[in-house]
Amino acid sequence: MSSRFTSGFPTRADLGHRGFSHSLVFAAVVGLAGAAGHRALRTGFARAFLFLLAATVSHGVLDAFTDGGLGVAFLWPWSGERYWAPAALRVVEVSPISVSRFLSARGLAVLASELCWIWLPALAVGLILVGVRRARARGETIG
Repeated sequence: MSSRFTSGFPTRADLGHRGFSHSLVFAAVVGLAGAAGHRALRTGFARAFLFLLAATVSHGVLDAFTDGGLGVAFLWPWSGERYWAPAALRVVEVSPISVSRFLSARGLAVLASELCWIWLPALAVGLILVGVRRARARGETIG
C-alpha cells in the first residue's frame, strides 16, 4: 500500500500527511515564527505565540477525530507513531485529498460533517467567549 499525498512523500512517512506538520514541535515552530511578527499584529509576543500554537495544534487534534487516514504523529520527531481519538469519537468524515473528489457528493458529505462537528460548535464557543468578554468589560459577574 503506497498511498501518496500530494507532497510526493508516502503517506505513512514522517513527511507524509499528518506526519511532522501535525506534530507539537511543528506547532511550536509555527507559533514562534508567527510571534516574531507580533508587533505587526499589534499584540504581545506571548499572545501571538499562544494563539498560533493553539490554532496549529487544534488542526492535528481535529484530524485525530476523523474516520479515516492513518492517525496523527503528535510526538514527531521523538516518535513516528500515529495517534487517534477513541473509535467512538471519530465522527468527522475524512476529506478526500484531490480537488476533483472533494467537488463531489463525498465532498458535500464531508462539509456537512465538518459543519456539524467542527464549525457550529466552534461558533457556539466563540459566541460564548464574546459574551463573557463583554460581560467582564461591563463589570458583571458571571456564574
